[in-house]
Amino acid sequence: MDLTTKFLSIEFENPFVLASAPPTAKYDMMARAFDAGWAGAVVKTLIKEPVNNLHNRFASNKIGSRIISFENIELLSERTPDEWYEDIRKLKQNYPNKVVIGSIMGDAKEPTNWLELAIGCQQAGVDLLELNFSCPHGYPERGKGAAIGQSAEYSGKIVEWLKAEPSVKIPLIPKLTAAVADISYIGEAVAGAGADGICAINTIPSLMGFDLKTLKPKASVAGYTTAGGYSGAGIKPIALKCISNLVKRPGLPVMGGGGICNGYDAAEFILLGATVVQVCTTVMLEGYDIVRNMKKELTEFMSWHNFEKIEDFLGLGNKKIIKYSELDLNYKVIAYIDPDKCKGCGKCYISCQDGGYQAIEMKDKISIIDKNKCSGCSLCFQVCPSNAVSMIEK
Repeated sequence: MDLTTKFLSIEFENPFVLASAPPTAKYDMMARAFDAGWAGAVVKTLIKEPVNNLHNRFASNKIGSRIISFENIELLSERTPDEWYEDIRKLKQNYPNKVVIGSIMGDAKEPTNWLELAIGCQQAGVDLLELNFSCPHGYPERGKGAAIGQSAEYSGKIVEWLKAEPSVKIPLIPKLTAAVADISYIGEAVAGAGADGICAINTIPSLMGFDLKTLKPKASVAGYTTAGGYSGAGIKPIALKCISNLVKRPGLPVMGGGGICNGYDAAEFILLGATVVQVCTTVMLEGYDIVRNMKKELTEFMSWHNFEKIEDFLGLGNKKIIKYSELDLNYKVIAYIDPDKCKGCGKCYISCQDGGYQAIEMKDKISIIDKNKCSGCSLCFQVCPSNAVSMIEK
């Protein structure tokens, strides 16, 4: 299988890129990631003003010991732009075949810092430049981050500033937020201003809640908290919708991310048209070596369908995403329960009784479908833990 892919004419040895986040905080971390097999990495976002990150800035939701969602109130890189420029030069010198992507943030109403940081990253040797229009915490209240990405006017204006500067020649990729009514509307604004590609999505504004035994919020900073960025597997469906929308409108090349935990997740993003995928939270929880399994899983998916290269299925799935009004109202299915697989747990019965159409009965500890009552909603199929339920055409 050939896992190479191209984004804006730049070749990646595989589609897996580290997102701008704690795993890309400095040179030696990114070097270890490249050694593990990551094709590229986005440096932790550069900003001119000093950054002081809070202590105790992460929180999580768990089922047993398994983290199902993650939140952070971490800000940008604590290192100066000059320190980063040196690291970028070193990375490009020592890893010439890896893709190093810059990431910068400035003020919504003032071009100077955007221009200085863009030129600095370009001179240091980055291959692409990501514009952070999407950080959901800390900076929006200062007119930065998601405050920019939620405004078509500000997003477009910043791209225009950079494109109007003759010395800025590097491809520009605004990173957009999902916390908007229509991400394609923002996408069209940056496309109209001259953006070369788009990245989506960042973490999503959230509150992780409370420890009900101590009444302390999560994460607790001296007994208080603030809204943070929600990440992990739970945001993947939101990210997929955004990717589908952006690939269709405005149609620029898209670098996708949000909730990717394995190679199968990556396959779904590629099916919707993202040529490269960014990963963060699962690396924070599992380490850089997770990319080895991701490549194996993506290769396995490709083998199921005899795909030989990424291009064979790039965007193939987006053709199947249509408007609700275009769906076939005459399509009918009905639930079938295999008595040999049914364990008699009753989960489908309870769900159908209290959340469905009362179409399931329990007889001799086996679930039985009443075909005259079944509406084909598939709730029983979703909750069955033993794969005893299937939906068949009626």
